[in-house]
Amino acid sequence: MKIVVFGAGEFYQKRKKYLLEYTDIQLIAIIDNNKSIHGIHLDGIPVFAVEQILTMDFDVILLMSIKTNEMKNQLLNLGIDIKKIWCWARLKSEKERGKFSFYCGNTNEFVTGKKVLIISTNLGYNGGSLAAVYAARALEKLEYNVVLAAPEGNPAFINEMKDNGLNIIICLALPYLYQEEILFIKQFDYIIVNVFQMILCASEISKIKPVLWWIHEPSSFYEPILIQFDEYIMTEKLEGINIYAVSKIAQRSFNQYFPNRITKTLAYGIPDEREAIIRKKRNKKIVFAIIGGVIPLKAQDIFLKAVKRLESQFKNNALFLIIGLIGQDPYSNEVKRLASLESSVLLMGEMTRDELKKVYLEIDVLVCSSLEETLSIVTTEAMMHGKACIVSDTTGIADYIHDGINGLVFKSGNVDELADKMRWIFNNEKDISQIGRNARQTYEKYFKIDDFGKRLEKALLEKY
Repeated sequence: MKIVVFGAGEFYQKRKKYLLEYTDIQLIAIIDNNKSIHGIHLDGIPVFAVEQILTMDFDVILLMSIKTNEMKNQLLNLGIDIKKIWCWARLKSEKERGKFSFYCGNTNEFVTGKKVLIISTNLGYNGGSLAAVYAARALEKLEYNVVLAAPEGNPAFINEMKDNGLNIIICLALPYLYQEEILFIKQFDYIIVNVFQMILCASEISKIKPVLWWIHEPSSFYEPILIQFDEYIMTEKLEGINIYAVSKIAQRSFNQYFPNRITKTLAYGIPDEREAIIRKKRNKKIVFAIIGGVIPLKAQDIFLKAVKRLESQFKNNALFLIIGLIGQDPYSNEVKRLASLESSVLLMGEMTRDELKKVYLEIDVLVCSSLEETLSIVTTEAMMHGKACIVSDTTGIADYIHDGINGLVFKSGNVDELADKMRWIFNNEKDISQIGRNARQTYEKYFKIDDFGKRLEKALLEKY
């Protein structure tokens, strides 16, 4: 395969060693809009202006940048066939086709049960992955034979889920599908495509198998995915797919791009993992916690700025936990800086599910300050554990919360209002337990896994 690389910048530099490992690839040229490097050689490969692609004999132009939409349009304007324009993920998928890794959590086979494949994005300690796991558990209770598939995943998460009895397959080519992947998929009776990122799977698999597409994503996820899979923007590509959203927010986000396409919601359910005997806390301070990977969308900075505005008498009687993977990017560094200013703030890092269960025993109040969250699983878990929750009004879970009754709601991004809700907790400490009990009742009414299983089965069997 003769390849021309478009883009010689940081994106290419970080991936070139992997690209050069493919022995059946011939890198014949690099094209770039940076005139200062035209005519030189990088890694022994000549660099040209983009327009010179018209004089070259090649099979694929590989876009090596995060700004693939601009690059693609530039090439299309030159008359390049779109089928010859690939992103990095497409090439990587092509080289990994037919490669599977199996993680066997159980060997149960229900004789009368149908086979269900749940396809998700990269597996890890995040809401989308957990929703897929709980869907698998709910269907297994109804004696379906279930396998969860993803292109990759956090090894600790995969092993933890396997040890808990879940069958997982890592299919490296996903979301792209080749003959090997199609052959594997054909053995299942039903397919659940768990996330919007797998739009290609939802569309292509629906041609051969019934597909339930379950949408979880906020609006900010859409444009990058639709740039990568722009041929699926056409609504006719989604005909014949039964599509549900996890919440009204997820429904609105999807319908912004595909008007009126989703008319139904399907909230998840989670297993009841609350301990039968409620242990007493070891820590006498009020413990607030925010759980989730440290990214701007989760708004840990809003949480920390609200903590800073609390009076000393409150901060001295509280602990503020930030639980989740934190990186070295500018936003993560800002969160670390803000945390370092407050002695009562602890950065706990990412936790396994088992570790998190133990921490829930110490948490009094769960805070979800996300700027947009379709249906926060960690908040639902906190309600299951009987914890009071403070959530922003741009989270799907806010639809289930009555302010001051079974939780507290503040205006998204409003630091002062979040600080006021925290003060309310301190000033009404005697009411925290009752709010927690009401939150537990909300879980029992809307999010029990057995009820979820029935709703999911109904959606799965629905004729579309």
